[in-house]
Amino acid sequence: MRGGTKSTRCLLVFLGACASTLVAHGQDAPSQPAYVDRVIEGLPPEPADDGDRYAYDRDGWPRFLRLETRLGTQPFDASRRARIGYGIYGLLETPNHGSLSIDGSYTPRESSGTLTLRQRGLPLANGWVANHELGVINAPTPSILRLPTRVFLPSAILQGLSAEWENPGNGLQLQASTGEPGRLAFLPASGFEKLPGQRTSIGGQWRLNAQADDPLGLSPQGWTLAMQHEDARGVSNLDVPTLPSDLINANSTLLALRKEGAEHRIQGQVVSTQASNVSGTRSGFWVDGEWDEGPRKHGVGVYRLEPDLSWAQLPLASDIMGSYVRSSWRTRQWSAEGSVDWLRSVSGRAGDGIFATASGRLRLGRGNSVGGGMTVRRFDGNAWSSYGDWRFENGWGTSGLRLDFAGGATQAVSRQLTWDQEWIVPQGWALSTSLGAGQYDEQVSTGLPSETLWSAAMSLGAPLSSTASLRGNLNTEYGSGGQRRHSLNLGALWRIDPRWSLEGNYNRTVGRTRQNVSLDPLAPLLPTVNPASDRSFYAVLRYELQAGSRSVPLGGRPSDGGGRIEGTVYFDANRSGTQEASETGAPGVTVYLDNRYAVRTDSQGRFEFPFVASGPRTLSVRNDTLPLPWTVVDQGQVKVDVRLRENITLTIPVQRND
Repeated sequence: MRGGTKSTRCLLVFLGACASTLVAHGQDAPSQPAYVDRVIEGLPPEPADDGDRYAYDRDGWPRFLRLETRLGTQPFDASRRARIGYGIYGLLETPNHGSLSIDGSYTPRESSGTLTLRQRGLPLANGWVANHELGVINAPTPSILRLPTRVFLPSAILQGLSAEWENPGNGLQLQASTGEPGRLAFLPASGFEKLPGQRTSIGGQWRLNAQADDPLGLSPQGWTLAMQHEDARGVSNLDVPTLPSDLINANSTLLALRKEGAEHRIQGQVVSTQASNVSGTRSGFWVDGEWDEGPRKHGVGVYRLEPDLSWAQLPLASDIMGSYVRSSWRTRQWSAEGSVDWLRSVSGRAGDGIFATASGRLRLGRGNSVGGGMTVRRFDGNAWSSYGDWRFENGWGTSGLRLDFAGGATQAVSRQLTWDQEWIVPQGWALSTSLGAGQYDEQVSTGLPSETLWSAAMSLGAPLSSTASLRGNLNTEYGSGGQRRHSLNLGALWRIDPRWSLEGNYNRTVGRTRQNVSLDPLAPLLPTVNPASDRSFYAVLRYELQAGSRSVPLGGRPSDGGGRIEGTVYFDANRSGTQEASETGAPGVTVYLDNRYAVRTDSQGRFEFPFVASGPRTLSVRNDTLPLPWTVVDQGQVKVDVRLRENITLTIPVQRND
């Protein structure tokens, strides 16, 4: 981590505080009996595996440690210099001090890296629980502000520190954070690239009707009030500002009020922003309401966002006002949903207009369904898109045929046909393919000529042996004008023994792909980077150690022992709920386990929780860490049931908001 006199002092203060806490309270921790496997009569014994090579240490608190040595080249580095880097991830579960974790990396050549220290679930007096983070963090926000709404509220990745205190019984949350903004770099030389300025935020939430008979705060019904304030000093819209006017001071304040009942929810937000590059104060509000009616769900809302509105100089929808209605109906046989926004520009730069979406799916039989949808925007430049698809099972596996049409003032008229196939393969294997053909008309506004496009993609996962596996993704496109676009991601994993493993990865990209812009007028315009050709590789030597036991109260649910959860957060471009060969992972997204443990996805969208207690668990994706216009599905939550010594693999889709 660079430069870091301030960061070093913060790190020493954090470690000193943790050490003082452990020394002061260490005598309070009751001794825990070691975990012993229970034997159930009539069950065959488990076969011996390589895990017997190392004696499992059941003494002490549950703990996990992973050490990595990485060698490779950095993506999109023209010098293609090989770099060596080091990584560490550790977790310690304590009975009285919550969970302590460390997640860091260091690259000697650049003297840079990342470090995140977390303490989550620290029990305090009078029912309070504390969460602390130091290093590369996402600023905490009140929980109701993390729920999906019609207007997206952005957040920044910081190098700094944060604290969050919760009292579920009284319905209280308090948060604070400060740090330097930046962005993440990935393997092999993982690091934090600082951006100008400093960001500081405070927030709080109060559930007004907190009840004494709900000490854990499990019932969200009633009124909830939240506030968030963020102050940005010396930030810039440029990576490297050159003029004094490029540096901006800004601050924003948001107030939110939510009413939740058994079958209805309504939430209103008011935001106010001041910035040195804009005269006066800019403000806005939005209200979202929804209610359930059996298998149907309905929603209505209004919003008004003044010109040049931002969230402390982070992009926010602006210069727009309107109202919307939406409805969805889901049964076992079919589903349908639709929404309509009536829009108007606050400044008058555009006339009145609408934005409408509709989609549906009908189940024809087991493994056989058809679906379709359309999006239309007639505001500030007309545009539209539509699709129809048919998914069916056959002797090869599961197939999908999809036909897409799109066009408008800001994009070329296009037609594309895609065949997706998930193949039946032996256990342990995974194979999916995509074939596509498309036609793009000439786009005068950008100078792009007409083009016929042929595309193919393949995703493969294959066990090479009982200890080695191969995975890969290949995408290729050929244009009638001679344009070629290819990408290859190939990786291999060799588990040498239960503690040591070796992983390799190779990436190759050639050419530029066409960009699909969002049609949603409430999605703020963000700068897009479409990198050209690149080639990179990295290798990782990894050591892992897990030990310790979890105690189970007599008569309690079995939560002793544990397993592993690994998965991928991916961009579900066709809204099928299945990751197709052409759909890529979402990098840098924060995933929570039971709202207690947190990890970030890597450059391929992958994440892992290596030491998870058995029993029911909830995974959730933090919506504000996704790039626009992508958003979580079903509030970004996935529930799983972890069994003893089980490895769970899953995928979590995120979908476009238009």
